[in-house]
Amino acid sequence: MSFLQTYAKELISLAVPFVAWALARFFRAKAKLILASPHSFTFLVQEPLRDTDGNVVTPTQTVRTVSYLLKNTGSEPANKVELVFNWKPICINIWPSRHITEHVEADNRYVVMFDSLAPDEFVGFELLTVNADAPALITARSEQCVAKSVEMYPQPVVKLWLARLLGLLVLVGTGTAIYVALLVLQFLLLGTPYGL
Repeated sequence: MSFLQTYAKELISLAVPFVAWALARFFRAKAKLILASPHSFTFLVQEPLRDTDGNVVTPTQTVRTVSYLLKNTGSEPANKVELVFNWKPICINIWPSRHITEHVEADNRYVVMFDSLAPDEFVGFELLTVNADAPALITARSEQCVAKSVEMYPQPVVKLWLARLLGLLVLVGTGTAIYVALLVLQFLLLGTPYGL
């Protein structure tokens, strides 16, 4: 018998605490922010822009809108959430409505802060500018993490029963794959099928 076959049970019992530690570290509760820009649009308004004397500066005007969505996908609240824009837009709408603290930095950056974002909670920011570019969102962060930017696109809604069925099939498939992997590992290490 080889060394692995002789001491397989002892080696596995030594590896179990390290695997448990790695899994606990990977799945530990933490805040995780994601940021997306689901929509932006430029409206061309057929209304001339006039100066103070009434002279036409440009024959049309532009209205720009930009949407940002910030969500906590983690399992812990994100505290002291802060968003920094390049400058303050003429109009910003926050939905769902919440208490915010805002200020403009010395370099003209516009900062929006709020206390927390619960797990699975999201907040949307709608910006509006007229005849100017919309300010870019420079950073979004909390006390625990920095938001990760993700791509977003429209997607059909899957029926709840189908989503649950697919989740159940994934769970059964994962359990089966782990069981088969353990059987193969046991066969390779111990040289006996099914551990007999």
